[in-house]
Amino acid sequence: MSQGPRAGRPRRGVSWLGLAAVIGGLALIWLYFDHPRLSQNPNPLIAVIYVGTGCILIAWGARALIAQVAAAALRGRHVPQQYRTRMPPEALVYGLILLVLCAGALLGHSNMLMLVFGLTAGPFVLNGQMTVGVLRGSRVTRRLPAHAAAGQKFSVSLRLANRKRLLSSWMVVVEDAVQAPGDEMRPGALFTRVPAQSEREAAYEIRPARRGIYEFGPVRVLSRFPLGLMERSFELDIVEQLIVSPRIGRLKPGWRQQAAERGQAAADQARARLGASDDEFHRLREYRSGDNPRAIHWRTTARRNELMVREFRPNLRRDVLLVVDLWLPARAGADELERVELAVSFAASICVDHMQSATDSMIELVISGRETERAAASSGVASMGALLERLALAEAGPADGLGRAIREAAAGAPGPLRTVLITTRPRAALEQVFTARSDAHERFEATDAEIIQADPHELAAWLEFDLMESGGAR
Repeated sequence: MSQGPRAGRPRRGVSWLGLAAVIGGLALIWLYFDHPRLSQNPNPLIAVIYVGTGCILIAWGARALIAQVAAAALRGRHVPQQYRTRMPPEALVYGLILLVLCAGALLGHSNMLMLVFGLTAGPFVLNGQMTVGVLRGSRVTRRLPAHAAAGQKFSVSLRLANRKRLLSSWMVVVEDAVQAPGDEMRPGALFTRVPAQSEREAAYEIRPARRGIYEFGPVRVLSRFPLGLMERSFELDIVEQLIVSPRIGRLKPGWRQQAAERGQAAADQARARLGASDDEFHRLREYRSGDNPRAIHWRTTARRNELMVREFRPNLRRDVLLVVDLWLPARAGADELERVELAVSFAASICVDHMQSATDSMIELVISGRETERAAASSGVASMGALLERLALAEAGPADGLGRAIREAAAGAPGPLRTVLITTRPRAALEQVFTARSDAHERFEATDAEIIQADPHELAAWLEFDLMESGGAR
């Protein structure tokens, strides 16, 4: 499940680089006219260096400040791309050196030191302007996977488009924001070079540690090219959501063996009904004494000139009623929360195994937690995805509706049916629920239910997980 991108949010702020350029330009012009040795120097190169450089800095800084004010005035209409400026630690050291050079030139009246200051400040200002040129015309799109499960890695694709006509984009970092249940991540991808009018694609990997809704966005695009002295960035509010399914494990052979034994026992108890809708056609064979005359296949009898009958065998299809009791006390500790996640993972593993192994059967899921909900699905990938989505979004709680849910599910349950109750309650609390709802208990027990406690030691007999690395993104 995802939602489209939202419009970008304009950001307030002051162009500190433009303000510094204006102050630096005014300082150079004031220094030139304040010292007679500079203003009366017959060499025109001195006037060009001080006055010309000062005018250029003032013009560039005023342009940046006016653009910032115009963007704020047009807020609510079509707002141009807003760039944020940040000085990395290296730039702070570089700026400290510039201040020392400027102070030394002013206090010592040293023209050579002021010239060094001007030459050193040039790359600082140039880096800020070139970084804006690198980012201008950049567009980002994201592609999420269709499905994801906790404990399994998945890739998120980022595509960077450079819409400039001539210039390439160099060393651009696209940083994504991922809001996970109980966690926040900042994965990203580096694009070394994107030619003009071209696109490049990169990806990062995430191994989600928990189920639930993961929100991706906004996307931050930044660059420090070419000198790394100034970082420019802007944000795109491309916000999408992805539902991460519970962690899927492998059911041990004992679980399927027990299911087969229960299915065979139900088939043995059923009466041998020839031609019944619950039986499956097996083969045609010769008529034997005692066979039901209604089972005679007359076309084959006429063709072979001997009596042929249809032979049926019991339908071993086994539907499943899965009740997940996500009970959680008011003050839950780490052990109770772990039981809830184990119960959800076990239920999801049963759903996946049943839908993959059973070709013509259905599974009915009842979840009782903060709310009580029911869902039914037949074999198929789409149906399995709907069940996993319900389990991914299930929230634990007081589970007050467990008795009513069991009563309704057991009353409408057809046979043969395998009924499984996965509960996080202590056995004493579960007995209280059944005592309060004796009719629900009787109907539930009549379906030959299996009650499984969501305890790590008990579930170890039925479920196992693959070894996985620690969760995160890279």
